[in-house]
Amino acid sequence: MIRVLIADEIARIVGDLEKLKPYADVIDVCGVAHQASAVIEEAWLRQPDVLVLHERFTELPQADFAAHLGSVSPATRVLLMTGGDSPARAGPAWTVGAVAETVEGPELLHAIRVAAGVLPPRNAGSGGETADGTAEGNIDTDRREVRTPRGRAAVVVTFSGKGGTGTSMVAINLAAALADGGGGRAALLDTDLQFGDAAGMLHVDNHLLSIADLAAHGEDIENSLLDAVLATGPAELRVLRAPSSPELAETITAAGLRAIVRATARAHAVVVIDTPSHLDERVLEAFELADRILLVTSYNLSAVRGTKATLLLLEALGVDMDRVDVVLNHTRPRTNYRREDIEEILGRTILIDLPYDPRVDPSLDSGTPIVLAQPRAELARRLVALSQLVRGDGATRDETAIELPAPAPPVYRRRFSLGRR
Repeated sequence: MIRVLIADEIARIVGDLEKLKPYADVIDVCGVAHQASAVIEEAWLRQPDVLVLHERFTELPQADFAAHLGSVSPATRVLLMTGGDSPARAGPAWTVGAVAETVEGPELLHAIRVAAGVLPPRNAGSGGETADGTAEGNIDTDRREVRTPRGRAAVVVTFSGKGGTGTSMVAINLAAALADGGGGRAALLDTDLQFGDAAGMLHVDNHLLSIADLAAHGEDIENSLLDAVLATGPAELRVLRAPSSPELAETITAAGLRAIVRATARAHAVVVIDTPSHLDERVLEAFELADRILLVTSYNLSAVRGTKATLLLLEALGVDMDRVDVVLNHTRPRTNYRREDIEEILGRTILIDLPYDPRVDPSLDSGTPIVLAQPRAELARRLVALSQLVRGDGATRDETAIELPAPAPPVYRRRFSLGRR
């Protein structure tokens, strides 16, 4: 799997995504940069194998741009996209090739694979490529391991289109499991900017500073400022609380949230973002920054419909669906549906099924997530397994080495009421 970052104007990015869509099994578009000023930061954050860079998107002089890129993402190779309908010309020495912006999907795929070193150039040896993008000859086509490059955080977003599915519970427990006793490992960002209560659930609501205090500094967020604003919760989890008053939500823009996420990612190994149960520009910004999006749903038809609508929206927005997973959470002891029913409605496999546990609310009321309060509980064990899936632990996405504990079978209500007492 080749990780690709595309830096270009939005219209051409959309076109390139469409061209590469048939090759999602070999190309992972891990990010986009639609402003020249964001290319270096996106490369640092995403650590792509190949940067598809339009020639007009090098904001700095080319030599300075190449040096800066090499310092933040040394393994990234640059494929230059040239303007006009003419065939691509050779790029400067710091690129590994060039391709015309009007190129079709198979040619773009070939150029990316050559840039990544998976294929030789067409004039180098007898190896070639078939029309469907597969390699001919003695080419190693093993899938690459999904990786979180050193020096950047894995950004995980939890979202549900319907409240009451347990999104905050999942985010808090996931972050606590990933914190692993401190060392700057994990941070939790509460972006439910009007009514977020992650700080209250973790008993750090007496910490006066919030995300609004960071937003007031614009995009210039120093580590010392970030450290002062973050509260410290259970397991040394660092917590960025929501604003103390709903009207302060309007002071936080999408650009401001992007700067906050990037600053937090520079200081931690994993960043978990808890979102509100509605879509706005800031939630979409969080989706764009995410390495993993966890859609939390429950055994409730309206919640499942909301998840289905969210999946369709993410696909329409061009979000790489390989980054999206569904977490099914039991919010009540009995249910009308089976997991298989919900998977059929959603049209995709559920990543993990979280069992009902009546101790969830008492654990949150006490300020101690259930993964810490009841580590032997089945729910806690599966939340820890989810944290291992998110972290990766050296496994590929397709062949995960984590063995999930088997849940107790749920208690289903009868689908019809005839004969029920």
